[in-house]
Formats: sequence, structure tokens, C-alpha cells
Amino acid sequence: MKINFEKTDDLNAVLELNIEKSDYESAYIEELKKYRKNAALKGFRKGKAPLSFIKKMYGKAVLAEKINKTLQDGLFNYLQEEKIDILGDPLPNADQEQIDFDENNLSDYTFKFDLGLSPDIEVKGISDSDTYEKSSVKVTDEMIEEEVTALRKRMGSMEAVDGKVEEKDMVSLQAEELDGAKPKENAWASEFTVSVDLLAEEYQKEITGLAKGDSFDFDIYKLEENKDEAYVKKYLIQNEEEDAEVGNLFRGTVAEVKRMKLAELDKEFLDKAFGPDQVADEAALRSKIEENISQFYNAQCENLLYRQIMDNLVKSNMVDLPDEFLRRWLNETNEKHTPEQIEEDFPKFKENLIWTLVKSKLSKANEIEVKPEEIQEQLVKTVKGYFGGQISPNDPYFGQIMQQLMQDKQQVQSAYNEVESTKVFEAIAKQVNVSEKEISLDEYKKMVEEANKQYQR
Repeated sequence: MKINFEKTDDLNAVLELNIEKSDYESAYIEELKKYRKNAALKGFRKGKAPLSFIKKMYGKAVLAEKINKTLQDGLFNYLQEEKIDILGDPLPNADQEQIDFDENNLSDYTFKFDLGLSPDIEVKGISDSDTYEKSSVKVTDEMIEEEVTALRKRMGSMEAVDGKVEEKDMVSLQAEELDGAKPKENAWASEFTVSVDLLAEEYQKEITGLAKGDSFDFDIYKLEENKDEAYVKKYLIQNEEEDAEVGNLFRGTVAEVKRMKLAELDKEFLDKAFGPDQVADEAALRSKIEENISQFYNAQCENLLYRQIMDNLVKSNMVDLPDEFLRRWLNETNEKHTPEQIEEDFPKFKENLIWTLVKSKLSKANEIEVKPEEIQEQLVKTVKGYFGGQISPNDPYFGQIMQQLMQDKQQVQSAYNEVESTKVFEAIAKQVNVSEKEISLDEYKKMVEEANKQYQR
């Protein structure tokens, strides 16, 4: 195969590939023979149909397939051997003629592609004169107490109580349809349970302080916040029939009040929460929770630091890119996006692309290596994230999800990218000046809010 590479400028090139008959003919004939061997055609014994007959039926499709494979192999191998880094994918040149493959007249073919060339970046912004600030969230007794209470709630139980309704209670209501202020004749009635803190504000006030046997009136469609008609009919009225005549005014009588009873801080609780004999007493529990909170916010603050570094490196390395080629490539490969959407998103796309180029350069410069076990560890984190960390690797369901992710090339590549990015950031952090500043939880939340606003712009 004859290949000609010609730059049109520093960021664009045209690649011409001349495929000769000898480049694909033998592979084409061999593929037709395979079709012949397996063909069971009417009037012929299996595998005995004339090759000319097979060619007539399948020749054009087989020829196109073989030439395309020859073309793709030649294109890929050339770019790899010549170490030509491109952006996006090769696109057909405007001068490329439409080719109608003729299975009866094998000939030479010429293909021309436009290439967007990757710029060579000399990364700026990484030295001991480049300063960044990493925040550190101060862990308070109040934060520790909140986590202790949350853990005791998760492992606690709902128990019936005789007292008055409180804010976090679960209340069973016997509801009866009203006609004005009186029970309706042949009224619709149902019994359901609601969480007081999920009721609309006016009804939270109505029900709080009531006791078993007390009643209050309400609009059943407005009883709970942000619930649509379908939900109300299914779970509160308990009738989903479209023609059912059910009014909106009901009277609810408190039938039962249940309240969360926190788990006791005993050995059974500690062993169940952290594993047998891992945490000895309440003091050790609070120390463990403080450590977990600190680790969590340290990881989050590292992410904020890494975002600072990424933003700075993108701004410091805003090199020229083959913009027109990239716009064309995006339009041809994004069927779900209009040209207007692509144009609107193009500046952010360029920033992400520059970061990818910078990261790749730094990964090579720092000899970053991602091992298979590190990819697996990242996928384990992904699965735990699905369940808020509340799943054990010994759970059979955990293993099923892990197996699915390990077989998904996109998920594996995403995990690879996560690990590589973390290692690149860790390498950068050692080469720049990072100072630490202790902040409160409220200050941290404000930082996250500002960072998210900036990221969404």
C-alpha cells in the first residue's frame, strides 16, 4: 500500500492511501471460499455452489468489508509507526470520490483523509513557584455526635409509643372522605402511614402534638410534599381507577405512632457496626468516627485541590488546536447534538481536550503506570459508591456487579482514567508548593458550591 502524508499547516494534514489490487485480492477470494463452504443454496449441495454464484450473491459486501479492513489496518499502522498523534478520527477529504465496489472488476483504490494533528505541549505551570492552597476541614464534637446518632438510627428500630406525635415520627392514619366538615355518606376510607417530616409544612404543624385517637382534616392531594396524583391514588387513597369518584378532603385519625429507638451503645452494636472486636468501647467508637470523617473530608479537599491544579494548567497551556477540523468531527460523530449545541459547548470541549493532552504528557513524563489490580480497586470503590458504602465485598450481589463492570470496556477504561488522573495529580502536588489551611464545615460547603458553579459554567 502506498501512503502519502502531507501537512497543510501545523495542525492539519491530508493522508492519501493507495490500495492496490494485490493488497486485498487474496483475502477477498479466501473469504468468498469460506462463504461457499458454508453456503446451503437451493439446487446445490452444501459447499458445492460455483464461486461465481457466491460472488454474485455476496461479492460486493465481502469486497467492501475486505477493502475497508485493509484501509483501516494500513491507516492505523501508519499513524502508529510514524508516531503521528491525531485528535478525533480521520475524516474523508472533500476531494474523496464516492466509490462503487465492483466485485467483477477488481482494481486499485485511492482514499484521502483529513487529519487533525495534536499540538506538542511543553507543559507550563508546574514548579515550586506555583502555589496552591489545600483546605482541611476541622472535625468538631458536633459532627462526631451527628455521625454517632445517624449510625444508631440505622441500626435502631421503630417502636410504637403512647405519647404525642413528634417531628420525626411515623404515624398511621385512618382516613375518611369528608363532605364539607362532616363524613361523607358512603365515604371512601383508607389507612396509610406517613412520616411527619415529609408532610407539607401546614400539616406538620397540625399533626405534631396529637395523640392516638386525635383527628385533623386535610387535603389528601396536598398532605405530603412533592407527590403527584398517581402517588396519592396508589398509596394514600389506595384506588388507581380513573373513574373512581374520590374527593380531596379527608379526616385522619391517629391510629398508631411509631418512633425510632436508637440502638444501644453496647458490644453487640459495636461488633455489628465495625466487625467483631474492632472497636472496644464508646471512646474508641468516637475516635474511629472522627478518623472516618477526617479521611472523607481530606479526600474531598484533595479533589478541590486537584480541580484548582487542573484549571490552572488548562489556563497556562491554552495552545492552538485544529478548531475547524474538530467542529466538523463533532458534527459528524454526534448525531444527538445540533450544530448550534456543538458550537455552544465548543469552548468547554477545547478546555477538556487540552487537559487530556496535558495529562497525557505528564503521565509519560512521570512514567505513570496503572496496574490491573488498581483498576479493580477503583471498580470496587465504584460499586461501594452505588450503595453509599453500605455493602460488603462478601455480598454475592457485590460480586455480580463487579463481574459485570470488569467485562464492560467503557467502565474499565473509566476506572483506568480515574487511577491515572489521581497518580498524575499526586505527582504534580510533589512538584508545586501546597500550603494547608484549616476551615469549618460551613466554609467547606461554600467552597464546594462555588466550585460546582464554576464547573457548570
